[in-house]
Formats: sequence, structure tokens, C-alpha cells
Amino acid sequence: MNRVGVECGGTFTDLIVFDDQGGLLATHKVFSTPLDPSEAVVDGLRGLGPELLRGAVLYHGSTVATNALIERKGARVGFLTTAGFEDVPFLQRQDREEMYDLGVVVPQPLTGREMIRGVVERVTARGKISRHLDEQRARAAIRELAEAGAESFAVSTLHSYANTENEDAVARLIEEIAPGIPVSRSSAVSAEFREFERATTTIADAFLKPRIAGYLERLEQRLGEFGVETMYVMLSNGGIVPARTAANAPISMLRSGPAAGVAGAIEVAGAKGIGDIVTMDMGGTSTDVAVVRQGSAEMATQLRDGGLPINVAHVDIVAVGAGGGSIVDVDQWGLLNVGPESAGADPGPISYGRGGERITVTDIDIMREFLRPEMFLGGSERLHPEGAWTRLAELAERTGRPVPDLLEDVYTLVNVNMANAVRIATTERGIDPTEFDLFAYGGAGPLHAAKVAEDLKMRRVIVPPNAGIASAFGLLAADFKREYSQTWFVQSEEGGDLAEPAGHLFERAAADLEAYGLDIADGDLSYIADMRYRGQGFEIAVEMPHPDASVNEMLVRFNDHHAARYGHADRDRAVQIVTIRLTVRIVNPAKPRIVAQVGDTRPPGRRITVFEGGESRAALLFDRAELATGESYRGPVIVTEPTSTTFVPSGWTLQVDELANLTLERG
Repeated sequence: MNRVGVECGGTFTDLIVFDDQGGLLATHKVFSTPLDPSEAVVDGLRGLGPELLRGAVLYHGSTVATNALIERKGARVGFLTTAGFEDVPFLQRQDREEMYDLGVVVPQPLTGREMIRGVVERVTARGKISRHLDEQRARAAIRELAEAGAESFAVSTLHSYANTENEDAVARLIEEIAPGIPVSRSSAVSAEFREFERATTTIADAFLKPRIAGYLERLEQRLGEFGVETMYVMLSNGGIVPARTAANAPISMLRSGPAAGVAGAIEVAGAKGIGDIVTMDMGGTSTDVAVVRQGSAEMATQLRDGGLPINVAHVDIVAVGAGGGSIVDVDQWGLLNVGPESAGADPGPISYGRGGERITVTDIDIMREFLRPEMFLGGSERLHPEGAWTRLAELAERTGRPVPDLLEDVYTLVNVNMANAVRIATTERGIDPTEFDLFAYGGAGPLHAAKVAEDLKMRRVIVPPNAGIASAFGLLAADFKREYSQTWFVQSEEGGDLAEPAGHLFERAAADLEAYGLDIADGDLSYIADMRYRGQGFEIAVEMPHPDASVNEMLVRFNDHHAARYGHADRDRAVQIVTIRLTVRIVNPAKPRIVAQVGDTRPPGRRITVFEGGESRAALLFDRAELATGESYRGPVIVTEPTSTTFVPSGWTLQVDELANLTLERG
């Protein structure tokens, strides 16, 4: 049974196929189709051929959920909440990304006031039902929303994380009155306190549910035409689940594509014996940066998409609008800008010859002769840079900069943007990037990685095999992974242990895994407690040594964590345990084998010129498949492969390791 990884990015859709022994069979790359990503998937599968797909299992990562949220193309949501709290989705928070931006515009909820109704009920923060649901009024509210055109329902009643009875009753009434319309319950989507974030997350899940469910259903039908038997989907936490699970919780699919790349990087770095890396995934529209320590990606529990706070466990990725398709332009003050606007897949860079009229980073890389027009996508597509030269001359005239200087300016600026993303992920969080290797992939990442590393004083860059489709590889390398959480307030002076909330999470996880045909006994379980000093507004995550950890044990651990992170701890101050979290991981038994696929002789290299440091310089050009293990070359060097190109600048040395990784070292 073959295993197929398909990752849909903003510009390209990447495919990779391994057999059931973990051996690589094929790779493929096609242009993405933003209006309907499934079309690119189907185009890519056609390119692989039916013999590789019959009876196969497909693993899918996509930006479809993220795009729907950003573009606000989702369902008309009817929102039901506790009467008197109908304004919760509009409350916002007073914190802002730009402190001194007087013109800031807060994002609006994903549903309007006309689609919000209150239901009479009340649960206390401790989970006591002080008023049972008034079913008669609830029925009337549901009918009103259904008649107003609700395509999906979101239910988030006060403190339902502590007791779900009233919220469950509302959901049952919806199923009775409006059968067939999907329902998202906050107690299932985000069983955590903070009403604004919980309501917003639940509404977002409902907003996405019909669209994502429809997308996955259509895709599964199309896959059946190729003989593909089963489909799994990557979640934002870097884990794989069955497609039906993702369809029922679409909010967990946000940023699933970038998470797949990190999973692949962890697998390749682990095979090399490296646990600490910074990943840099530069694709067509953006660059995504993540930190991996001791073989595990840094995680977070809240993200912002479309400007809204979303409670979802995810790989902590810093994204910046610097990709191959990022548009180069001059602003109203005559300053050069690169991104965040992107040409995407359609029309794409000028050199693609698909109708693009604005110069991009890819065009600049071609004009610097880093990308060879005749070798693009393994020679299956040819680039046409003539129009880009014309546009660059116009841009040079507008900026008053000579063309050679402008080429260098753009290259430097996009590298600085990416280096800043790495700084946000590392230095601004107390991490020294010089202690990590930079792991570069994506179609454009290896072209820029060495200069980014140089800016950050990182000494080594690693480029994995098939770097341009690393995210597709990561889909096949990822484990099954699910996250569970529940707010459970405990004061340090109360004592006792955390066995009860941990037990509730275990029961939820065990039931879910049984429905998937899995046994929780096969899983690796880890528990975390969100803790804070009483009176603080935010928490830090503290690992629980075991599920029934005592409050006193956790108090010591919290103070130690606080001292390590902030340099101080107040061990006499009262502490609160706020939320308990459980992660269940089941190791993928059929991961791809990582073996060397390199030549056995030293190729002479083809002599070319590249534009570096403001001038043309002699360089060597190699086909990656010809490079032999152990060989080393001093830059400038260009290494081409069907899905990506690597640039080794002057002052750097290239070496091929025993696993076919390209290792670039400074000095």
C-alpha cells in the first residue's frame, strides 16, 4: 500500500509517494488552484499516474481553512449564548499589535448581531447549574435563526467548560428543529475560560464547518476515481487524523500546511542526530519559521487568523510575507518594499509567463542567475525573464537606483525580512539562534537561507533532500496526535491533586481514539497545567510529572519555571491552576525511510556566472543527484533539483552528508 503526501500551498501543490516499506517512489509539483485547491490535487495525482495510487492512503495538508477565515468566505452562522451575553463576540480585548496606531480597526465577528440570540440558562464558574435551560424560549430562538438563513450553529453558553448540560441541551434542540445543519459547541471546541476567546473560537469553527466538510467530501470523492482508499489530514498541532475528524473540527486545520513542514524537518534532523533547529520554510507567498528543541516543536494554544483570537493547539509558527511571489514595489515615499502582497499562483511572477505584470522575488532570483530558466521544475516548465528585465528597469528609474544595485537591494531586503522572523521566534523569546542549525526548505528557502543565517550569526544551514516538497514529506512522517483541554480552577491553598480533571481528559481521549479504531494504551500521553500567580492575567504551561500530580508538586514546578523564564519567583504568593491539557501521540509505524540518494563520483560542475555582492562572479552549477557523499565545494555554488534550488554564497562551504542533506557552513 503506497502512501501519498499532498500539501497545497499558496503557489504550488506538492506531492510525494512512498511505498509501504518507506521507500521513495515519486515526487511531483504543480501550480495551485486558489479558487478550488482540490483541482490542483487532482492535477497532481494525474501527473503521478494510476499505478502509484491504486489502493493508496493519502495524507493531506492545506491552507483552505486559513484562507477561508482570512477571506471571510464561510457559512452564515447562528450564534446562541446565555441571555444577557449576546454582545460577547463584540467585546474584543484592549491589547493591540501596534501600540500607537490611532487608526486601528478591530476585526468584526464572523457573524452579525441579527444572527445572535440569547437563551435563558445559567451555570456557575464552579459548574453548578443555577438555572436549567428554558427550552420553550430556546426553541423559539433556534427557529428564528433557522428562518434567518443560518447555515451553521455555534453554541457557547456561560461557563459550559465546567458543566456541559445546558449547552448540550441547546445542541439537541438544534438537531431536532433544524436537522442537517451543523452545530459547534464551545465545550467540545474550546473547553476553556475567557468568554470572548471561547465564543470567537466556536463561531469560527461553525463558520468553517460547512465549507471544510464540503471540501474534504468532494476531495474524497475525486480520490476514489484514482483508487485511493483512505485520506488523513494534517492538523495545526503537527499531527495526523482521519479526514472525518478534521471535518468535524475544522478549526484544528488552521496552518496545517506549515505544521507539516516542521514535522518533516524534525524527522530528517532526528535521523542526523540533531535535536535543536530553527526551520525556515520559504514558499511562494510567505516564509514560516518555527523553533524545535530536543526534537519537539515549540507549541502554542492561541493564534490569530483574520485578526481574531482562536483557541487551538498549534505549532508555534512565525509567518512573514516574504516568499518567491512577494511583489517588489515602491511606496508613496519612494521607498523600496518587498511583500507582503504576493502574486501567488495566478498570475504568479512575470517570468512564469502566466500573465503576471508585477516584479517578484522569484524574478529577482532569476535575474541574479540563481534560478536557471531551463531547469525550472526539473525542466518541465521554462521561465521567461525578458519581461521582468523591462519592469526592473522601470523600477530602477522610479527609485533612482542602478539596476545592479536594485538587484542587490531586493535580495538583501527580503533576507532581512526573514531574519527578523527568526529573531521574533528566537531572540525575542529568550532563545539564542546561534545555538541552533537553520533548517531550510520550501521552493525558495535554500536560495536565501545562508544569507539569513549570516545575518543572525548562525554557522550552519541544512537543506534536506527534496527540499521543495518537504511539507508533503512531513505529512508522511507525522504521528497521530490529538490535544484536549479543560479549564479547572484550583487554588494552591486548596491542596489535593489533579487526578479528577486529568481523568476527565483521559476519558474523552479514550472515547475518541476508540472511534478511530485506535487504543489509547498505545499512545504517549503528556499532561500540562496552565498556572499563574493569583491576580495575573496570563499563564505559563507547566508539565505534570504524572496524571495525579499533587497541587504542592505543581506549585514547586511553577515557581521553578517562573524563575527560569523571568528571573524571579515569589514562592510565598498564592498560585492558581487554571487549565489542564492532555496531548495524545501515537507513533506512525510506517514513516518514510531516510536514506542517501546521491551520486558516487565527483562531478566537475558546470561553470556559470551569478550576480552576488553587486557584481557578476564565477560559480559552479551542480545537479543535486550527481553530488557524492563527503564532497565539499566552496561558494559561490548553485545546486539544482526538480523542486528547489540551493545557493551557497561566497564565504560558505557546501558538503553532502551521509543522508544526502546539503550542509552549508560559514567560514
